[in-house]
Amino acid sequence: MTTSEPVSPWAPPRPRTEGALDDLDGQVRAVEGAITDLFRLAASRRLHQARQQRSGVALSRTGWEFLRRVDDLGPIRISQLAELLDLSLPVTSRALQRLEAEGLVVRQPDPADGRATRFTASPQGRDARARIQDAMQHELGAVLTSWPDEDRRMLAELLPRLVADMRAGSA
Repeated sequence: MTTSEPVSPWAPPRPRTEGALDDLDGQVRAVEGAITDLFRLAASRRLHQARQQRSGVALSRTGWEFLRRVDDLGPIRISQLAELLDLSLPVTSRALQRLEAEGLVVRQPDPADGRATRFTASPQGRDARARIQDAMQHELGAVLTSWPDEDRRMLAELLPRLVADMRAGSA
């Protein structure tokens, strides 16, 4: 396996050397390399722009991440979201203010602490999230449709298992 990193998220897969997947070290390197490439691809500006066009939702990658987290976890306090995303309170607050100004999240008083506020996704925010997620699922479906049924089944089984085991190992 070569050690050079692709310069573009659209670069072709790295070449494999014969027998590289026959031992644990080679398998770990292959999985780590694929995860790295997947993260790079997921963060691609070009891919995000294509999703924006397909979904009709003009939302930055950062805005998307905040909206997704608020929709999944809301109602959520700014401090909780900042900690979860490992960001400062001012950065988190500004990002939520932008989403609020766009009508994608709503602020409400925290019943446990009248001084604090919590954020939830608005109906418009949930719709925007669903449209972006549909575009993402369409992309994935377009790729996986050419895969054999058994390969798709194995990926659908093994990838969530990898995530769960990694999450449990880092806890």
